[in-house]
Amino acid sequence: MTTTPHTRWDVIIIGAGIAGLLAAQRMAKANLTTLLLERSIRPGGRAASPPLLGIPVNPGARGLSTSAIRLLQEEGIEVRGGSPKPTIQFVAGTQGEPLQQLPLVQLLLGKWLAWPEKIQLVRFLIQSRQVDPATLGAVSVERYLTDTISSLRIRRIVLALIRLATYSDAPERMSAGAALAKLREGVVYVSGGWETLVDQLARRAVAAGVVIRNGAAVAKIQGEAPELSVALKDGEMLHAAHVLSTIGPQAWLKLLDPPLAQTEASRYDRLVSVYAACLDLIMDRLPKPRTNFALGMDQPWYFANHSAVSSFSDTLDHQVVHVMKYLSPGTPPSVGGEQEELEAFLDEIQPGWRAHVLERRYLPRMLVTHRLSEPLADGVDRPEATVAGRPGLYVAGDWVGDGMLATASLVSAREAAASIIASHMAGDSSGSGSRNSQR
Repeated sequence: MTTTPHTRWDVIIIGAGIAGLLAAQRMAKANLTTLLLERSIRPGGRAASPPLLGIPVNPGARGLSTSAIRLLQEEGIEVRGGSPKPTIQFVAGTQGEPLQQLPLVQLLLGKWLAWPEKIQLVRFLIQSRQVDPATLGAVSVERYLTDTISSLRIRRIVLALIRLATYSDAPERMSAGAALAKLREGVVYVSGGWETLVDQLARRAVAAGVVIRNGAAVAKIQGEAPELSVALKDGEMLHAAHVLSTIGPQAWLKLLDPPLAQTEASRYDRLVSVYAACLDLIMDRLPKPRTNFALGMDQPWYFANHSAVSSFSDTLDHQVVHVMKYLSPGTPPSVGGEQEELEAFLDEIQPGWRAHVLERRYLPRMLVTHRLSEPLADGVDRPEATVAGRPGLYVAGDWVGDGMLATASLVSAREAAASIIASHMAGDSSGSGSRNSQR
């Protein structure tokens, strides 16, 4: 663990994922002494890309949305990669029965859909880009599709696209407004994995003056501005005028001593996490090389060869392939069930695939996001970056503020950093030493 010459900081950040790294860089540039704590041996958090066969591979399929890309580019981060081609293959049917493979072109031009159904699909795709998502914030996806699409088959196609955009299989619990907002966005499969983003953010943070301590697990957060304390599990005590947590809501609540009042804590306790079962593969080739992208219509399945549009290895015959099942909220952990299901799905769309696998990794329950974007009634709000009732304490992550996934993490990191800088400049952090006096 890296040692530091002092224990008093303007701000301590817990969690060195993309939110923590971005916020740290911003605050250090504003001349705040900034300590970034990461419990793992290196920064990255869920944005790390653990290697398979020496190739950095994201845990599960990850596409970076255009809104997140813009935010990163504004921070000087270069994003390289490619977008999936519009050659989606839809797969109709469920496990244990013959599956029907339907390329998008066949759906639009063939006879599987009647003309009225094709018109419904085209009308939905047009209207989904014209409607104001804010007007549908309190409406569920299931209710919205039932009210706007009469064809069950078209609803199945649209639901597959919404699962793809949101990484969630919860039409009865997800906000239609949030889903449509994500459906409008493009995505990029980042060459080299998301670790390339982490490395750039970490370099910029260190260059700005951030001190990053890896292997630093936090045990408690105590106090309030202008004097908060962060106790590490090894017994070390650190102090700061402000503390920003970028870890998950339930893990963060457990660190608070004393705990938040129940009325405030309930805002975080009610958040619903989303998971997926993921099979990550390095293959020498695909048995059906023209099939690079497939979605289940009746089952929440996903298949994509990310190497078809992005680069992960100097060896051209290494293909990075992701197969996933989006798990409905509340789905209990399964012992091998989803893995067998994903393998059977691959048997249909890539028969003979096992002979071409060089290395594999199975994640039965990968965390996608800490917050399902649920329909919100009037008077119910999402957690904000500033924690009410605990001055000096802030949060950021995919569960904070508006937006979803990486975009929410980056936006909330910016908001938290701006609030802390404003508080510091206003003199709320009196007593915290300047950078020059502490280093």
